[in-house]
Amino acid sequence: MKIFQNKYVLLILRLIIGGLFIWAAVVKISDPKAFATIVKGYKLFPMWSINLIAIILPFIELITGILLIIGKWVRANSIIISILLILFIIGLAQAYFRGLEINCGCFSTSSASTPSDILWTIVRDIFMLIATFIIYIFSETKKETINISDGGNKNE
Repeated sequence: MKIFQNKYVLLILRLIIGGLFIWAAVVKISDPKAFATIVKGYKLFPMWSINLIAIILPFIELITGILLIIGKWVRANSIIISILLILFIIGLAQAYFRGLEINCGCFSTSSASTPSDILWTIVRDIFMLIATFIIYIFSETKKETINISDGGNKNE
């Protein structure tokens, strides 16, 4: 596990996870009505909460993705992203087991997913979750990290 202690490996993981969350957020923010329809399709939430979730969730994804990339509050943001991923996995799993043909809403707001697409998305999210755990575990505040927001200067 020494490889995960390398600050550049952690930076790459932060860039990948943060970038994916930013991408997902931009797609949802650009079409909140379509994303609200996707949230409704999961059949998990009361009707009064659908629009609220569709508006707030993408901004949480956007902010945590940006902060993860620039290296601010890395451990806290990795926890938030981990929680979101766990919730996404639970939502997708229940949709799969209930036989719902939904769009996961991850990186697109169009077309429904087949059961195999949902399974692939669950697997992808599990790998992303593992990456966020690695970021959390090995990005201790005492260790040297790379902070993009200050021009790549090292923080101790």
